[in-house]
Amino acid sequence: MEVLRKYIDADSLMTIMKLPETFKNRKLEVIILPAEEQQKTFKRTSDIEQAIQSLIGAIPYTDMSLEELREERLKKYENID
Repeated sequence: MEVLRKYIDADSLMTIMKLPETFKNRKLEVIILPAEEQQKTFKRTSDIEQAIQSLIGAIPYTDMSLEELREERLKKYENID
């Protein structure tokens, strides 16, 4: 990793960035390091396809409406403690 280290007058830095008043008229040591780049993560198409495949069949296809399916499930699980 490359690093840059310089000693400069605070007054010249104050034109670039806000510094505490206690730094005024002093020499400062400035160390510059490269920032870590954030890696972009992309979802692969195969991951998306696997997610979709895992959902197929989760709710069986019937001619029932969503309300009818809900009522059926409520009755099926109403006695579970």
